[in-house]
Amino acid sequence: MLVKSEIIKTKISEIWLDEKGILNVKIIEGADFTYDEVEICFDAYKQLGCGENNKVLQLMHAKVNAAMSKEARELVAKKGKDFFIASAVVTDNLAVRLIANFISKFYKLDFPFKIFDSEEKALEWLLKFRK
Repeated sequence: MLVKSEIIKTKISEIWLDEKGILNVKIIEGADFTYDEVEICFDAYKQLGCGENNKVLQLMHAKVNAAMSKEARELVAKKGKDFFIASAVVTDNLAVRLIANFISKFYKLDFPFKIFDSEEKALEWLLKFRK
């Protein structure tokens, strides 16, 4: 049985593993995703035991305003395949939706990625990828 992890707080997010083993990332209002901030998030994922030998489902809670640099987008596209089985973003924010769609289409991610407007739909989709 998996136990919910501690919450790791960064400048742009709160990160934890829930009792289902899903990596949750809650984006903080006004987050500015720079290369360095995204690298800090990947370090937090490693602290929680996620990585090449333990890929996980990721659920991003992003119903806030946020921005992301080109370098940060490239880093997510490059490293995501080593951490995620699949990733879902929950948002009702147009700017976040545009960023997520751009990453998905432009970088042709090596893992399933989808945007949702409800957490329930996102979880239903994510759990289809559970090993």
